[in-house]
Amino acid sequence: MDSLSFRRVVWAKYLAYGLGFLILLSLPLKFWYLFSGETLSGWDTPGHIVLAKEFVKQIQSGTATGWSDVWFGGFPIFYFYPPFYYFLVYLIHSLFSINIESAFSISIFLSILSLFYSIYLFAKQFLWSLYPRYFQILFGFSSVLFYFSYAGEGLQGTSLVGIVEGTVISSFSHSLILFALVSLDRYRKKLKSIDLILFVGFTSLVFYSHLLSSIFYCLILVLYFFEYRAFLIQNIQKFSFVGLFIFFLILPVAYNYFRFSEYTSGVFYGYAYPPLLSILGKDVYDSALLASANGENLTLAYLVAFINSGRWLSVVALFLFLFNFRKFHNSPRSKLITTIILVFFWLSLDYSLGYILPNFKIHNYRAFDCFFITFSILFPFGIHFISGKRSGKLPLFPLIYFVLIVQFVLFLNFDLTKYQKYSSPLWRESRTTEELTLYQNLAEKLKSLPKGALVQPEIVKSKLMFGTPHFWLPLLYNAGVRNNLGLTVESSYYSTLVFNWQEFGFGHTFRWGTDVDWRDTLTSLQIEGKDPGYYLDFLLRSGVTHMVGFTPEYHNYLNQFKDRIQTIAVETPFTIVKILPEIEQKSILPIGLIHSNLFNSNSEYGYKDFLKTSSFLQMYITNIGYRTKILRINRNQLEKMESLLPYLSAVIVISKEKGFGEVSFMESIRNKKIPSIVIQESELISPNYGYTMLTLPLFLNQIPNSPETNQIRSETHSFFKGRAALTGELMLDDTGREFLLAKDNENAKVPVLSYVDGFVYLIGMSVSFLLVIVGVILTKISYFSFSKTKR
Repeated sequence: MDSLSFRRVVWAKYLAYGLGFLILLSLPLKFWYLFSGETLSGWDTPGHIVLAKEFVKQIQSGTATGWSDVWFGGFPIFYFYPPFYYFLVYLIHSLFSINIESAFSISIFLSILSLFYSIYLFAKQFLWSLYPRYFQILFGFSSVLFYFSYAGEGLQGTSLVGIVEGTVISSFSHSLILFALVSLDRYRKKLKSIDLILFVGFTSLVFYSHLLSSIFYCLILVLYFFEYRAFLIQNIQKFSFVGLFIFFLILPVAYNYFRFSEYTSGVFYGYAYPPLLSILGKDVYDSALLASANGENLTLAYLVAFINSGRWLSVVALFLFLFNFRKFHNSPRSKLITTIILVFFWLSLDYSLGYILPNFKIHNYRAFDCFFITFSILFPFGIHFISGKRSGKLPLFPLIYFVLIVQFVLFLNFDLTKYQKYSSPLWRESRTTEELTLYQNLAEKLKSLPKGALVQPEIVKSKLMFGTPHFWLPLLYNAGVRNNLGLTVESSYYSTLVFNWQEFGFGHTFRWGTDVDWRDTLTSLQIEGKDPGYYLDFLLRSGVTHMVGFTPEYHNYLNQFKDRIQTIAVETPFTIVKILPEIEQKSILPIGLIHSNLFNSNSEYGYKDFLKTSSFLQMYITNIGYRTKILRINRNQLEKMESLLPYLSAVIVISKEKGFGEVSFMESIRNKKIPSIVIQESELISPNYGYTMLTLPLFLNQIPNSPETNQIRSETHSFFKGRAALTGELMLDDTGREFLLAKDNENAKVPVLSYVDGFVYLIGMSVSFLLVIVGVILTKISYFSFSKTKR
């Protein structure tokens, strides 16, 4: 190398390292508010903070899973939403002796750093490993800033906007996926055991962090091993052992999901949002429309916003990808990444996978996030294709350096809160003085409610301060009252049920986060189109004691049922009321509900089917003027029917087609002088009452009144088969709650979860984390070892 070339390389290194240092320095300056100790304005963030506080209680008792009273009247916590991220928050909270809010904010910053480094490392490993370090920095940082400067759309957005808004756990999981793939590819190239240890640790932590991300990760692993199938075949014995070891590490996660997934809300695993995101984004067009409404030229305003926002760089990236697609897919370095892009682009636009694999649907915007990360990683590779020393090519270093400077400027001017319409990233600063005063006064009113009060908040679809589940979560939690709603991703099936009933009661409310819609059927079962208070009856059956809301529709509803509510407190526009029972309704003991399939085909009465049937049946019972509970009788309980009959007022059998089994069962029940009836399933949703439904009033009139109908249960907890009754029989009622049948109900012990399961879960998660720590330490020791220095 001549002296001129040498000086150019030295200057190139100085320029590259200097720009890289400035980019790293900008991160803590841009996210200063994460170190303020203040609560953030994020969409899902307040709910995650509540979950982090609940995890502290669990880990201090020596388990990673458990039971919480803060949402849905009581629900299993961390069974369906893996808690490793909250484990990190707990470590930060313990090591630095700071509160959970501050620890969570710091964890967000660490997640940003983790995602930054993982994208850089992945790009370096798969694309730029043969280039000098200063080129690796330019290429890798360009990929990172391309991804970080994208806002996305929808309620949460993606990238940095999504991280601050509440998708931080999925983004953190994406960084773990990238680290795991880098470790696996390093092992493929160097066959070092340390890399295999890291691969095992990171893989396990993906499963302990985010379920949907772990499904994506499995898909990526399939693509990786297919691409490098010769390597897999050569090391099949070793990878079989590794796979078995990983399986045992993640067994607590897999066990909880496959055994208890029936009791989730259904939103996280069974629902696919329509595509919400685009590469170019619609924020430019929205700002141009706003400028046009103020009298500016639409085209000119669009061009100005298009340039200022940096969206033109996205157009360049699209053209580079489209016109170099064949090169991308044929290059050994980028073939795998290109395949991943295509797969996740398909998943982000289409949920046909739910038809290929029944009931397996995903959130499209999560898939799009994975697509956009890989698209960002490939962006500098497109620049590489239009540069070089041949004629007609642009010089590589000046080109990538110029692009990175432009990206850095755009990143510095990228306002995360602008896209989510917050005036400040901090919750308190983004609220007016009047809103803060109202919030404080409302909290004081809620604190005055009786201990153990279960409150049903009004839910509307809005990003304003009031009305969403995310507003109510911290407010009711800090007020010390029980919230009948919560985050649907971590819940029982009660959330689907309560959102359907609320939407039925309040037409303006939002059926939050579930694709199960029974409102039309419930509406069709109203008596002559009138509403005697079905929604209030459902809440009472659920154990709800109070309601709180603020919209005009809410107050109109209260005026409609003045005799069913008692005003407790008013903090305009909010009104807190106590729900009262319908005096004219006749109260009877619970009714047992059995499906004829138990007799004819020995198949179990499913959780979802029972709740749907019992909800429709309760409409008829309310219309007739009765109040009762409907209890599911499953296969095990059918075998001990003799012991259950004293607690039941009657038995109803739901039948599809009349069979011999139900006939003999009905005869045995009638011989015991227990009122019973068979109802055809089709008649429940028939617009015209069938013969059986017309005889239902006569059937109910045979049952004696009982004023203690709603006093038999011990708790208003969501039903969950992981909880075991130490005394009596624990049954599922028509509201998705547990119903305890015991001789001495007042002294009966509260059902409990298995401590061993939560302890094993914590051990598996801790071992996975230790594997990563040990792997990183061994890697650094190897890197800085004396023997390597000597070589």
